[in-house]
Amino acid sequence: MDTFEMERITNDHRDELKTFFTDQWGDCRMVYSHGEYNCSELEGFVALDGDDTIIGAVTFFDHGQTGIREIISLDSLIERRGIGGGLMELAENDAVSSGLKELCLVTTNDNVHALHFYQKRGYRLTGIRPDAVVSCREKKPSIPEKSTDGVAIRDEWQMKKPLPANGE
Repeated sequence: MDTFEMERITNDHRDELKTFFTDQWGDCRMVYSHGEYNCSELEGFVALDGDDTIIGAVTFFDHGQTGIREIISLDSLIERRGIGGGLMELAENDAVSSGLKELCLVTTNDNVHALHFYQKRGYRLTGIRPDAVVSCREKKPSIPEKSTDGVAIRDEWQMKKPLPANGE
């Protein structure tokens, strides 16, 4: 499992993405306090193993004329092999070449691994939405109450990263 390829999500990936997200989260929906997204329908990039099976994905949504790309999901089935970082690099480079000015994302208070991962890549914590996950459970009851290590999952952490102008 040492080799993998990364490519833009195409319609050929959609069915496998549905299975990938359902296996990870119980369904394809990512529910935030500010909206709900079907990750199997979003733009993004996938990491594929030697058998062309999806082993990682990043999905995003570009917010119209605002110049902001929101990272909706980032998942890797294999940790510490460069899959998540590689997918984020593709999404960020694509955002720069598309002329976007900022990336944003949301993670939850229990996910300190994600906080570290994103800060290493230049993201800054810009806001906390207390109890936001509590209200998200009304739309998606399968969101766990606690993380695997027992931390109550309650708050959304907002993060942002400014992008250089195309060509800088």
